[in-house]
Amino acid sequence: MLNFLGMTRHLSTTAGYAKRIGWLLFEDVTQSPFPVTGVSFTGVVKTEQGDLPIAIEHGEQEHCLALTIPALPVGRWPYAVHAQDESGEDLRLFSGYIGAVDSVAPIESSTVYDIPVMGITIPIEASKTIKAQWLSNTASIIAAQQAQQNANTSSTNAETASQAAKTATDAAASAAGRAEEAEGYAGSAWASKRAAADSASAAGTSATNAARDAKSANDAKTDVESLATTWPETVSDGKQQIIEARNEAVTAIQDKQAAAVLAVGRASQTAQQNIASAQSTAVQAVQTAQTEAKETIEPLVQRAETAKDDIDQAERRINTAATNATTSATSAANSATEAQQALAAIPQVDDAGNMTLDGGLTAAGAINANGGINIPLAVGAPTDTTAVNRFLAMGLAGAVQALIQPLYLKTSSMPVVGSGSTSVQYAGLYATSSTSAASGSPAHSTTTFTFEGPQGQHNYSSFAGFSIPLSGSTASKFTFGLGRGSKTVRGGLTMDSFAMIPGNNLAVNYGEIIDITTTAVRDSVRGGYVLRVREIYYVSSGDSWQVKTTESFIPATQNHPFPACLNRLIFMQEGLSSMSSYEGKASLYIELGGGQTNTLYKIAALRGVSGFEDGMGFSTLVADVENPNSWTSSVRTGAGNRYLYANGLINPMYAALEAMAVNAIETEETADFEDINIPL
Repeated sequence: MLNFLGMTRHLSTTAGYAKRIGWLLFEDVTQSPFPVTGVSFTGVVKTEQGDLPIAIEHGEQEHCLALTIPALPVGRWPYAVHAQDESGEDLRLFSGYIGAVDSVAPIESSTVYDIPVMGITIPIEASKTIKAQWLSNTASIIAAQQAQQNANTSSTNAETASQAAKTATDAAASAAGRAEEAEGYAGSAWASKRAAADSASAAGTSATNAARDAKSANDAKTDVESLATTWPETVSDGKQQIIEARNEAVTAIQDKQAAAVLAVGRASQTAQQNIASAQSTAVQAVQTAQTEAKETIEPLVQRAETAKDDIDQAERRINTAATNATTSATSAANSATEAQQALAAIPQVDDAGNMTLDGGLTAAGAINANGGINIPLAVGAPTDTTAVNRFLAMGLAGAVQALIQPLYLKTSSMPVVGSGSTSVQYAGLYATSSTSAASGSPAHSTTTFTFEGPQGQHNYSSFAGFSIPLSGSTASKFTFGLGRGSKTVRGGLTMDSFAMIPGNNLAVNYGEIIDITTTAVRDSVRGGYVLRVREIYYVSSGDSWQVKTTESFIPATQNHPFPACLNRLIFMQEGLSSMSSYEGKASLYIELGGGQTNTLYKIAALRGVSGFEDGMGFSTLVADVENPNSWTSSVRTGAGNRYLYANGLINPMYAALEAMAVNAIETEETADFEDINIPL
């Protein structure tokens, strides 16, 4: 089985001509041939004219491939080569960019020419990845090899050859300098530099071929070696390969003396053309950069002018505010004068408590407890206001109790997925879900708790909220659904996944889903714990499912670990909501213990549900636990309460909790719903 690393390799070619890469070799770590007869290879180059295929052929040997790059227009084009083994898995072998540049016709008559070998080592163990490595040679190495043998056989015209070599070397240095200047501007200039380097190296080769009558073969050899070491930077794998290639040249190069002078001319012309192309490309890149800079600066200038206008408007508003302040001060002074005059006009009370009004009417200071007016009451009716207040408070308490229905925990069925188990302390009232201790990696469990109770409804429900006891000993996620619509429960997923999603392929419904993710890691700097609440709901005006993510911060000391100090989970709704828009008519609260100064916190503002076919409103709680500890962790829950609307569809419990709770919400963010379903 192959497992490639997807290596990046940039190539260059001459525009308008095909280019063959031969051979691509596959070997294992023992350098033994690795057959790829069962592997198919594909390659493509993306150009403005469309995708052009790279021809890939199996060689005569079963571990070899030959790649032919199609004729490309001038430019820098992305390419990629992929492999597919018998398993059908598609893997990227290597990719990068191919720079295609203009040049004169190749020296040889063939329109397809070769570049050196690429070797790929295959690991013996299938679990390891291969390493792709180019056995990099370039035209400069080939030139050095060719020149080395020619130098050994040359005997005449040494002075002419030396001068030609010097000319080619100067042209090569100039090409390198121009290419270095252009390289920072554009990829095409970089490709031109590489082409210029190849052309200059070819010029050195041809010049040395012309050294037929050198006074000393040793002198010619020294000149050629100096020329060969001028271009080590053109070799992608470093100087060492150039040295090895030069040593091999002594015994491997064949004599190619014919037509050397003509080849020098052609190579010099090629170098000059590529230098000019690099200069032109660099100038064009600079002009393009200037244009882009202008386009960038002009909006900034416009923004500065806009800011100036804003400042002018602000200054005018300040002046107006100052004028208004002066007017207000004058008005306040006038009002104070009028108030003083009105106070002076009020009849004064003397030391005995008597007051004389205009017209001779007097008021005595002796006033009875009922404000001077006695109204006859029925015999036996209490007149003590304290007693009246007590009766009123008792009546209100009874009214609230009338709006509460019990929620019973269905302890006969509490399914668990993963490393967990459940136990019943009191049937229908109280149960525990335990998660095993960690062994190497954290243990995980998903437990589904179901709640039941009386419900009076036909098409509409009076569900206004619920409250259940809840606590946990380590990091947990609690998920519950509200209102109408089927919901799908899933276990054995990561803590960031959704344990419950809307059912029937996200069919439209009025209900919603909420999950609360807790952490057992305390923020020692801020002194508390971060909670995340996610709300999944449907908005008909946008015809889409949304998810609102809220983060809250619960302050707690080290003696109040969370969620161990959690006592109760409470959802309460102010009034009926609509799915046409998000109105935020509900709140989610938690109640803490453990000696906290504040025990009631609001951790999320929610949309709420409509009341249409809501039934119980709340019936399922899913608890996901991730236990990294060496001891068993637990989640405990039990019977709770379901709350109903009072007359006028108002919920007095919502108003009371909103008044008492500490708002712990820090951030809120809404996005399109995307299902997260990552198995453990």
